[in-house]
Amino acid sequence: MGDAGGSSAAWPRVKKFLGGWCSGVSLVLAGHPFDTIKVRLQTEGRGGKFTGVMNCVTQTVTKEGFTGLYKGMAAPLVLTGFVNSALFGMQFNLCSEIVKNRGGASTDKATVKETMAAAVASGALISVLVTPMEGIKARLQVQYSTTGVGAKYSGPVDCARKVLRNEGLIRGIYRGWLPVTLCRMSNYSYFGSYAFISTKLAAYIHGDDPDAATKPLPVSASLLAGGSAGFCYWLSCYPIDVIKNKIQAATGGSSSMSQMIRHTYAKEGVRGFFVGFTPCVLRAFPANAAAFMGFEMAMRVLPD
Repeated sequence: MGDAGGSSAAWPRVKKFLGGWCSGVSLVLAGHPFDTIKVRLQTEGRGGKFTGVMNCVTQTVTKEGFTGLYKGMAAPLVLTGFVNSALFGMQFNLCSEIVKNRGGASTDKATVKETMAAAVASGALISVLVTPMEGIKARLQVQYSTTGVGAKYSGPVDCARKVLRNEGLIRGIYRGWLPVTLCRMSNYSYFGSYAFISTKLAAYIHGDDPDAATKPLPVSASLLAGGSAGFCYWLSCYPIDVIKNKIQAATGGSSSMSQMIRHTYAKEGVRGFFVGFTPCVLRAFPANAAAFMGFEMAMRVLPD
């Protein structure tokens, strides 16, 4: 009886982690081509080999085929499921603990302020898992040669092995950890805006129903809240993301965030911190709408 009770008590926590895994897979499938264009524009900077978004898309497809838009997807497709599992699991379990500690009922939802506080903590923790994955992805996305003599890496495993061997763990695999952490702590705007928009939509849809906060949103409302949350996230941290990708995609050299900021400003000015913003915001809505929808659907489908 004790084991059954323990399993029953643990299931709500496990369920959130499973929902997070579905979220991560949905995010990558919907948004990776946009992400490839964003990273390429960011790392090239102003005055690089691309004159704009469409030029980058055209060159990529012409020279590498449509599969060029999906370079580096294998690692995030596998790993983002696990990363989002950890992120969403930590986030919503932290929210549950915050509600519990203030004496709330098990059915109560965390306030927007509580959600944002939990997001800062979960974002900082998840950076330890995310940094290696994002570094490998960035290196593969700026590898313009197709398979063959011109390709430096044959895939994510080969890339990770060579980076570890040639640059080490700290300066190679974990290069860019600080900007990754700052970006992930900006999840306060991600989960916070989702909580705020979801609450407002629930109030609008369900009216004066006292149980409105606990009722699931329609699919269209979840998509709207999730897509808007992605947009809010990128507004809060895009310049840091530019610096992160420049550091992680660089071959050797310094991993100093302050040095890269000075170099970018000297070479490209303020606009250099917003290169690739267009494909980023174009990606933000569908990718994050899919991410939150994946989470919400998993929470509905999985048994209570």
